[in-house]
Amino acid sequence: MPCRRSIPAVRYGMFFILYVAIACRYATAGDSIPYNQDAPPGPALSAAEAAVRMTVPPGFSVEVVAAEPDLINPVAMCFDERGRIWVTESVEYPRSDAGPGRDRVKVLEDTDRDGRVDRVTVFADGLNIPSGIAVGYGGVWVANAPDILYLQDTDGDGRADRREVVVTGFGRDDTHELPNSLTWGPDGYLYGLNGVFNKSVVRQGDREFEFTAAMFRIHPRTRRFELFAEGTSNPWGIAFDPSGSAFVSACVIDHLWHLVETGYYHRQAGAYPAHTWKIESIVQHTHQKAAYCGLHFFDSDAYPPEYRDRLYMGNIHGGCLNVDVLERRGATYFARPAPDFLTANDAWFMPVAQKTGPDGCLYVLDWYDRYHCYQDARRDPDGIERGRGRLYRVRYGDAPRAPAFDLARETDDELLRRLASPNVYFRDQAQRLLSERQDPATRNKLERLVFDESAPRKARWHALLVCCSTDEPHPEFERALLNHADEGLRAWGVRLLGNRGGCDDAAAARIAELARDPSPDVRLQVAIAARKISGLSPMPILVETLSASCDDSLIPRVVWRNLQALLPDQFDALVAELERHPLPLGDMKAEVLRRALECLPADRAKSSGRLLAQALADQIDKASARAVMLAIVDMVREERLNPADVAALAPAAARAMRERGQAP
Repeated sequence: MPCRRSIPAVRYGMFFILYVAIACRYATAGDSIPYNQDAPPGPALSAAEAAVRMTVPPGFSVEVVAAEPDLINPVAMCFDERGRIWVTESVEYPRSDAGPGRDRVKVLEDTDRDGRVDRVTVFADGLNIPSGIAVGYGGVWVANAPDILYLQDTDGDGRADRREVVVTGFGRDDTHELPNSLTWGPDGYLYGLNGVFNKSVVRQGDREFEFTAAMFRIHPRTRRFELFAEGTSNPWGIAFDPSGSAFVSACVIDHLWHLVETGYYHRQAGAYPAHTWKIESIVQHTHQKAAYCGLHFFDSDAYPPEYRDRLYMGNIHGGCLNVDVLERRGATYFARPAPDFLTANDAWFMPVAQKTGPDGCLYVLDWYDRYHCYQDARRDPDGIERGRGRLYRVRYGDAPRAPAFDLARETDDELLRRLASPNVYFRDQAQRLLSERQDPATRNKLERLVFDESAPRKARWHALLVCCSTDEPHPEFERALLNHADEGLRAWGVRLLGNRGGCDDAAAARIAELARDPSPDVRLQVAIAARKISGLSPMPILVETLSASCDDSLIPRVVWRNLQALLPDQFDALVAELERHPLPLGDMKAEVLRRALECLPADRAKSSGRLLAQALADQIDKASARAVMLAIVDMVREERLNPADVAALAPAAARAMRERGQAP
């Protein structure tokens, strides 16, 4: 049309630029495809709309417990002994510098018991990306890098008025991998996680810990900090099964790991310590895309049996709650996938934590943001959603609401009865409160319950864990555990004494005997405790445990981790023990011998000759023999064997190779 052709070129150009700017802004706000998503996320839904859109198994429904404006940018949550919900919020994310901020800890309450939060209290503010929270031992523990804080309300007004820095030194290099998932462990310690790209240096007295990907723990009374295990990637979610085994979910690499103390696991990135024999994950499957947040072992009679005793984890990119089912494999586990428990059908859904509530239902904390990854957060920090957040309950049928209660006001006898509850929430809370109180008269009742075979297994187990959380020795009880017919009690007897770091002579002698226990769980705890208990001679115990466990996929790696720490000072003792307790033949022996040779000091030629002679004399298979031979070749090349040793070993090496068909 003539009128359109008459628009001057300059005006047309300005119009086009304005159009492109508006289009780009619109695309940035809603139509662009965020990192690792398949399509534009679309507009945000209200909490009620989001709940209706979710897909759950037949018989289940999703209810909104809390939402904006009462809850925004939630990161972590926990329940207390009154059923109140403690949540950390962060509007500072993804800020990297430390110091005071605008973030908060809130307490959410449902005072009229209708299932919806109606009272919100700000317990603490001035925080900066608080990424983990736990209530216990008279206060509230908060991960607020670089610190782990202990907050108290001493005047009863509902706000923290006392703040203690328990430990400090956590990094903020990557604020997606901050210390997180503060969780009370079965032994009474407070456990947490740290990510692979978040270097941390924690100092306590004359002790220093430099680490990245790790599980750590803190003693709630002494404040002693320890590294429990290292490795994985960006772990975010801790769960303990009924036996007290620890599991974590992680991102990018395999998603599920069974962590044991002193273990070193496969890393997403970064160097391994010298001579590390890493431990792998317990899965061979994936769930949608690899970004996980939160992990919970669900055990409540509010759900049908087929939904209990399994691990639930949040899948951020997948917009789901994934499920894995555990099976035992020696000292460790293997996990198989089960159908997804919840699918949001909404790209904004970001499940960051999952917990069982006092009503027995699973609660799901939702960050709710179009952006899931640091790539988008760093590219467009202004585009991060800072005004939304949700907490949902997944309810089966008409499962009843929890009545008002306060476990802190209950007597020890009432809490003892709670240890048999079909809802793990009440068992865990009662266990923690009894551990805090440590009443001597109640201790006697707990010990009787542990050994009462007519009592429910779960009640006995929680009573055991209360007893194992004390620092005061109880020699008769500990010896009874070590000598019990139940392998789980024997294993916890060793674990208890390892945590304490000492025992009497009778218990020490019994632990040495348990190195050959028929139970892999017991032998695993012996391998962990051998270096921790004063008065034990760790080298013979570790070699004995290894000799009894060469067919286990986990124990040899844990033994090696602890045995390696004794080298090179005790290399001669290692050779002597290997001669006195020869390992079973096979690949595992060759692997241990090869690794021992790699650690061989240059001045231990005599020891090397004895060790190599033993390796060559055994009728191990071709592949194992080749591994040992290659280790010898490396030692010769590096001049760690003197000419006399080489000459002495040459005939044995030639004979071994001929017998295996690998040399003329």
